[in-house]
Amino acid sequence: MSEKQHETEKELKQLVLMGTCPCCSSVRIKYREYITNRTFGFECFNCGWNSQYNLTELKIASINWFSSSH
Repeated sequence: MSEKQHETEKELKQLVLMGTCPCCSSVRIKYREYITNRTFGFECFNCGWNSQYNLTELKIASINWFSSSH
């Protein structure tokens, strides 16, 4: 797994499962879904961090979320 893919998995796990910003751990997160290109956007109201992920990145990241090895 590449470093970028590992970072993406870590960020998405924190955003989706914990509901917190991967940068500052704030729960003041804004979520947007862009249906036209299957993209999910997140923005933190606390620190200003923002990022977008596509559906493929989300699927790949979520594969190991509930496995016993992680």
